Amino acid sequence: MRAGWLLLLWWVCASVQATVPEIPRFRLLGAGDGLPSATIPALARDRSGYLWVATWDGLARYDGVGFKVWRHDPADAASLPGNVVQALHIDAADRIWVATENGGLSVMGANRAGFRHYRQADHPQMGSDDVFAITSRGDDVWFGTFGGGLHRLAGDGRITRFASDAADPQGLPSDNVLSLAFDAKGVLWAGTMSGLAKVEGGRVQRVALPAGEDLIIYSVTADADTLWVGASDGVHRRLADGRWVSPPWSPMFARPNAVIAMASDGQGEYWLASQGGLWRTEGDRAPAPVNYDAQGVGIGRVLQTVLALPDGGLWVPVPTRGLAYLRSDWRRIAAFSTAQGLGGGLYRGLSQAGPGGLWMASSTGKVERLDTRNGHVAPLAHHAAALAELRLTSVLQDRRGLLWIGHRNGLMRVDPATGARTEWAHEGDDAVPDSTSIDWLVEGADGSVWLVTQMGSVQQRDADGHVLRTILKDPDAGTGLPDIEGIAVAPDGRAWVGGAQGMLQWDPTSERFSAVAEMGTDRVYAFAFEHADRLWLHRMSGVEAWRHEGGKWIRERRIGAAEGLPAVESTGLAVDPQRRVWLGTRRGLFRIDANLRGSRALLRNFGVREGLLSQELNDRGLLMTTEGLLVTTAADGSVALLDTHLPDPRPVTPNLVLDSLQVSRGDSVIHLPAGEGIELRPEDHELLVGTRLLSYENPLGNRYRSLLEGFDNGWVDQGASGERVFSALTPGRYRLRIQAFDAAGNAAREQVLAVHVLPPWWRSAWGLALFAVLGVLLLLALGAAYRRRVRRRSAWQLAEHKREIAEQASLAKTRFLATLGHEIRTPMTGVLGMTELLQATPLDTRQKGYTDAIQRAGMHLLRLVNDALDLAKIEAGKLELQQVEFDLHALLSDVVALMGPVAGKRGLAFHDGVAAGVPRIVRGDPLRLRQILLNLLGNAIKFTEAGHVSLRALPMAGQGVRLEVGDTGPGINAEQQERLFRRFEQAEGAQTTARYGGSGLGLAICQELAVAMGGRIAVDSAPGKGTRFFVDLPGLQATGSGDIAAPTVGEAVHAHAESGPLEILLVEDDATVADVVAGLLRARGHRVTHAPHGLAALTEVAGAAFDVAFLDLDLPGLDGMALAQQLRMRGIATPLVALTARTDAEAEPAARQAGFDEFIRKPVTGDMLATVIAVLRGHAAHVEPGEAS
Repeated sequence: MRAGWLLLLWWVCASVQATVPEIPRFRLLGAGDGLPSATIPALARDRSGYLWVATWDGLARYDGVGFKVWRHDPADAASLPGNVVQALHIDAADRIWVATENGGLSVMGANRAGFRHYRQADHPQMGSDDVFAITSRGDDVWFGTFGGGLHRLAGDGRITRFASDAADPQGLPSDNVLSLAFDAKGVLWAGTMSGLAKVEGGRVQRVALPAGEDLIIYSVTADADTLWVGASDGVHRRLADGRWVSPPWSPMFARPNAVIAMASDGQGEYWLASQGGLWRTEGDRAPAPVNYDAQGVGIGRVLQTVLALPDGGLWVPVPTRGLAYLRSDWRRIAAFSTAQGLGGGLYRGLSQAGPGGLWMASSTGKVERLDTRNGHVAPLAHHAAALAELRLTSVLQDRRGLLWIGHRNGLMRVDPATGARTEWAHEGDDAVPDSTSIDWLVEGADGSVWLVTQMGSVQQRDADGHVLRTILKDPDAGTGLPDIEGIAVAPDGRAWVGGAQGMLQWDPTSERFSAVAEMGTDRVYAFAFEHADRLWLHRMSGVEAWRHEGGKWIRERRIGAAEGLPAVESTGLAVDPQRRVWLGTRRGLFRIDANLRGSRALLRNFGVREGLLSQELNDRGLLMTTEGLLVTTAADGSVALLDTHLPDPRPVTPNLVLDSLQVSRGDSVIHLPAGEGIELRPEDHELLVGTRLLSYENPLGNRYRSLLEGFDNGWVDQGASGERVFSALTPGRYRLRIQAFDAAGNAAREQVLAVHVLPPWWRSAWGLALFAVLGVLLLLALGAAYRRRVRRRSAWQLAEHKREIAEQASLAKTRFLATLGHEIRTPMTGVLGMTELLQATPLDTRQKGYTDAIQRAGMHLLRLVNDALDLAKIEAGKLELQQVEFDLHALLSDVVALMGPVAGKRGLAFHDGVAAGVPRIVRGDPLRLRQILLNLLGNAIKFTEAGHVSLRALPMAGQGVRLEVGDTGPGINAEQQERLFRRFEQAEGAQTTARYGGSGLGLAICQELAVAMGGRIAVDSAPGKGTRFFVDLPGLQATGSGDIAAPTVGEAVHAHAESGPLEILLVEDDATVADVVAGLLRARGHRVTHAPHGLAALTEVAGAAFDVAFLDLDLPGLDGMALAQQLRMRGIATPLVALTARTDAEAEPAARQAGFDEFIRKPVTGDMLATVIAVLRGHAAHVEPGEAS
């Protein structure tokens, strides 16, 4: 009876403690990661936690992110003597001791500032430069050479040599020393090519091994109070009491498989690096070879070193491949692929096969049983050929041991013991629903089997396979279950499904699945019961815990993105015996240790770096066995076993180091020594602080954050980057606090760096003193400066007063000229008009001469007024230019037609021409351009006594037009040219004015107009050689239009000059002007009615009809604008002509807006009046009869 209870207790304990096969998975670093060579004779770890790697192409240091390499540099005496590094040791002072091939011994101090060398040439005490082994104790460094014996380098630099002596058989066995190690008592052990020796009390003594003395000693390794020796005949161990023992498996490691290095795994077993690869001891059993690295490639070549870390991690060279790392928790996960015996394909069907067993169904038609204790994989012994034709999607072993297999063509049940097989298809008796695969198979509490198809139909069968009920996917009928993500049987025996409609449970009364309303309708990707009253489910929003209480489900907790769980679709969910939730995703496996009392949940991710071959897990590829073993399958066809009982690695404090400090100073980058503080100059910028968390489990999972007190408002998360750059810091003192956490959440000790940014010289102590002295001098100078300032201010106020007076004078002048122009134009109308009427009467020759002189004087006076007004507009900035399309060639022809006869009267020839390339249709201001040309040609004709004048048009380079006006006149010297375009200036001053007349404004106005058009006027002249004026107008560009407005005014006059007399209303308050205008109109046969003001005009219009009305704008009472509006409001469509002496640019647009058809300025001539009437008649001729009124 007692034996039975003991057996039961053993079975219970075995069922609680899950174990997985030990399959080490290494992470490989190679040339792509910066490793200089894959031949690695030695490994070591310094005090900070850096990994040092001796390679055949230099010495490398690894910090978890990258390698820093030291090599030989012929130009640097402090570099390595060579690149083939064959020995490496780090002493208690954190000095790096290395030996290169035939390069002697080299040491680099803790500051890592370069190497100091010990060579035979400099130290004759050395027996050889070929150093093979190095070790140290206290200040003494011991090194063994090949052919030179054993040496001790004392702290004071003295070297003592211990050599073999044939006369002393108890001394050093050989001068070829291969290995060195100190035991726990401080005794130095030396392995040579001819045996083992120890150094104690300054004396070397040969030590015999159980198998003899003349053995090659490849390695000597101290382990606590024991000593391991790898010899050519095997492995031997020296116990604390001095006895030698040899493990049973020692002969396995005789030459050519001798142990070259070994390391403890911290759990009583050892890693052996031998001539035949890597091995691991298993107690008294034969050590097992470690045959696989991270890529599944065998480690089967000579290994010279192995390094175990304090946390249990392991570094191992991989010959020809690189350097491999094994995590400390590598026993947690065993990953299987075809290299471990899997048949291949995607494994989506999983089922427990009793204690220690697992059934797996693959997409290639294989059903395999995996022994989860020893890793043995065996295919199902029956029906392999039939299964190979199927694509298997699910598998279930029921309580009777029968195997249910779902596939695309239906359902199969097989007895693994006898091979008895039963099949059900999509048609026939007990048919499988739909025509799709069976994705889920679960066993009910009563032994029945529930299955779910890919289409979403659910079927329940009894233990013999007979259909009990089928729920087809039929959403319209209200009983269908679309998009089912999973099915499970609750502890109370009821079936639950989760999917697009949330959670649903089986209702035996209504025989349908009913929604659990409290849980909502958001899609559920996976769910699992912890026990009868707690359910865990996963949605995109996170993992939720639900508790059943009082007949209702209550959500206890949601763990989502705020706590680090990504929003990703899940492939499965399970709860382990420790009540932790495991969530499978395509981003790996997440373990959620949720505290239901509300504190933050602990999350950990398991992926490739944790031992999985792939972190893209398959749908339905997650299973928790009753033993607490988690099974996952991945998209690469691999299967992983995870022991959930295995505790996490013990908490450690990883080392955080300041790896680099540099700053930009001018055009150089300055590397600063790492210490407790740094001092920066004022001009320094781009301070880079590089830190490294020396934790190698998952370097990409390390996290950093920093806080610069006095600069940052809070902690700055740096992610996986240990570097931070400060572009510019203001002068002052700062404290930089740096924290780091490894992938498991272990926190390193905080690093603090004091940063002192010096102020610029002018803020330093001596700078401030200098400023104080200068301040006193400045106060003395301020008095004198103030007096000068008062004088300057008075001068400035005077200048400002003069400027204001000048501006006021200019404004007054402008207003005066505008008023003068307005007032002169009215009497000028009388002078010129009466003169024109007088010329139309019979006059003798003398009288005609008088009238002609009066007309010329009046026109000259008018030009002076117009020039003064133009100048005033330019000064006031009110000169407005038109932008219309016009025919340039026609304009030039008009100018030639106008000025040619004038030149002929003076006996001058007139030459003109238009060069090829000059555009015809251009855009600009034709009136102002005509004004410029007429002025230049008028001057040319006036100042030329004989010869000719010319007008030519040329294209400019690029774009624009050049107009050239030339003459054969007297010419202009350089001094005259400098003041030619000044206002009121002429070539020879008063002499020119006396001889030719003029005001000296014409050329100044022309230049101003040209500049306003975007061009300029230049002159080329010399005395006696004539003059040429160049009008360059780059803004006068060709347009794409080929049509311009027509007909012209001249054409309109000609077309309608023969029309009959008109009835004309003249509204003018000035009697003289009224007489002149009426006389000019009557002289052309028209009938004129005069009204002196607006009211009289309204009376006249009311009693008679008029063909045209001329209205002065400045009428007393009702002005011309208001009168025009009144006429238009009364429906009078008579053409209206504005007649005014105003010169402002706004007058004409305002008049047309008020209802005027045409606009003319005083003084007027008969031709001007005739032209306007002709234009009005031309417009009327183009109006339809129905529109004339």
